[in-house]
Amino acid sequence: MFRRLAEALRKRGTQAEPFGPAPLRAQIGLALARAAATAPLRVIDPKQPRSWEFGGFSQHGEDGIVDYLCSRLLNPTRFFFEIGAANGIENCTAWLAFARSYGGVWVEGDPALCRQARAAIAGTIWNVFVVNRFVAPDSVPALLKMCPFRQPDVFSLDIDGIDYHVAAKILALGCRPKIWVVEYNSVFGPERAVSVPATPGFDRWSGHPSGLYYGCSIGGWRALFAAHGYAFVSVESSGVNAFFIDPAEFPPGFAEGLRGETFRNNDGDRNGATRPYQDAAGDEVLPARDWRAQYELIAALPLVEIR
Repeated sequence: MFRRLAEALRKRGTQAEPFGPAPLRAQIGLALARAAATAPLRVIDPKQPRSWEFGGFSQHGEDGIVDYLCSRLLNPTRFFFEIGAANGIENCTAWLAFARSYGGVWVEGDPALCRQARAAIAGTIWNVFVVNRFVAPDSVPALLKMCPFRQPDVFSLDIDGIDYHVAAKILALGCRPKIWVVEYNSVFGPERAVSVPATPGFDRWSGHPSGLYYGCSIGGWRALFAAHGYAFVSVESSGVNAFFIDPAEFPPGFAEGLRGETFRNNDGDRNGATRPYQDAAGDEVLPARDWRAQYELIAALPLVEIR
């Protein structure tokens, strides 16, 4: 499959800019090559989500987890919805669009990234729609009018902000995705169920110069989704995203006995607490990625307890 996609990409590069301008085509080709290199290395254990991972378009191993979960759905809609889709090439659903021919919606607040996303699929992918919008709880009802399914296969949420409050609104409105992919903030630790407040116009870099003050803890996500009947699957090995499923949409017993990882420090985020710094001797020091040390920087900032 990977070779066929790469060959189609090479041939189409001679036509009128399908898959976008040359730099975007190069990124897509690199993503497909990355997937081709990493996917065959897996030895899949149906009960061990970490064994499902591979990365092509996703930053980490999310492509593999999403692909495996979608392959086990009983009644797939072949439709995704992603909020915080960036340029359409580096996100959690691009694999479904480019490699699996899924339809869906990419929502992104940055107009420049939206232009890139539209260019990436222009002339080639007709069933993916790009929406330029900053998302907050009060804008969710209008936004969901772009979701023709009450139960889309995959819903991915990554806005580095008030993600918990947006997800809670989506669920409260009766939208029930079969698979959720959500970013958690490991800085809040493995036990606490907390989120940043639902502050209008929230921005993680304005909240604290470290960029560590944003989002929801893994415990907060588990509390929210458990209240709506979802099962926890795992966090991926880089400590960035967590996965939840509606057990009713999978074969009987699929969700039982999954040996997913419950927490990992975020190994992929570059922020004010993870950049190298100079010590007293003038030497470069790379700090350890430990949530306890990072949390000390933002411990005085307000959090919402989730029950």
